[in-house]
Amino acid sequence: MYSTSYLLFQSLTAVALGDALGFPIQHDTRSNPFDEPVNQMVDHQATGVPAGTWSDDTSMSIAALVSLTFGYNLYDLMMRYSQWYHLGDYTPFNRAYDVDETTKEAIKRFESGVEPILCGGTLDSDNNNTALKRLMPLAFFILTKNRQYTFDDATVKMIHDYTAITNRTPKTFIGSGILTNVIIRLIQNPNKYAMLRAVKEALDYYRSKEEFAAQVPFFEQLEESHFLRQSSTKIKPSSDVIATLNTVFWCLMNSEQYNVAVSKAVNLGSDADTIGSITSMLASLLFAPVTFPENWLSKLQGRNQIKIAVSVALLSDYF
Repeated sequence: MYSTSYLLFQSLTAVALGDALGFPIQHDTRSNPFDEPVNQMVDHQATGVPAGTWSDDTSMSIAALVSLTFGYNLYDLMMRYSQWYHLGDYTPFNRAYDVDETTKEAIKRFESGVEPILCGGTLDSDNNNTALKRLMPLAFFILTKNRQYTFDDATVKMIHDYTAITNRTPKTFIGSGILTNVIIRLIQNPNKYAMLRAVKEALDYYRSKEEFAAQVPFFEQLEESHFLRQSSTKIKPSSDVIATLNTVFWCLMNSEQYNVAVSKAVNLGSDADTIGSITSMLASLLFAPVTFPENWLSKLQGRNQIKIAVSVALLSDYF
């Protein structure tokens, strides 16, 4: 297991790299994306921001890390998300980019006086990857808090409450549980077998809970090797929580290097920034230690914000 300081900085940088690489080409609809793959940072034409600019995935992760530096406080976290949305905190250019509707509605509820844990959406449209974007800091927080980590009721409640500020559906709770457990197990043991065991560990937990058991079959393909090894043409990426996890784990299982996994993730199109960001973060742990491509890293905007957020977190008692 590598040091927390190394892995935390590497992971947050990886979140930003995958986000910035995918942000300009999200919703890409090329019929054969791997024929002309995007493998370098490019400008975002719609917003006019330069290459290497990250979007909500990184901003929400930085805000979460800063909040958790002072302890687990969902009110504080929602305050920071509100400041990000309205004032451009935790962004390279003082402007919030690519804020999804689930997040907007959650912030509106919070600002109207709703308790943070009740701010998340409960509609079918809220079965998305909004909560997945910001789980990495929580995983490090949980592991630091509990060196004898187990995926138990207390851990799951913390993950679900953290998820609930934006998403309050059974599927998003399960998705967050799976991803958080995978992050922690990869920090402890960086290999694909440990990753797949972590998926099974989480699903076994949810199978044992009456309120979640009926939703588990939607995720069971993540335990199947033939699903994870199928052709890329069978993978259907989107912002849906299940489709996001399907795509992320497919990219990881079919790659042997960090940059290969990330390139696959963003070039599959659709929600390329979020899928690229999550894949990049997990790949940085799975293939640790990694050397980030210089042509990506050199163009990454806001690198000092990442360094400062991680440095302050590591000075606290929570990381």
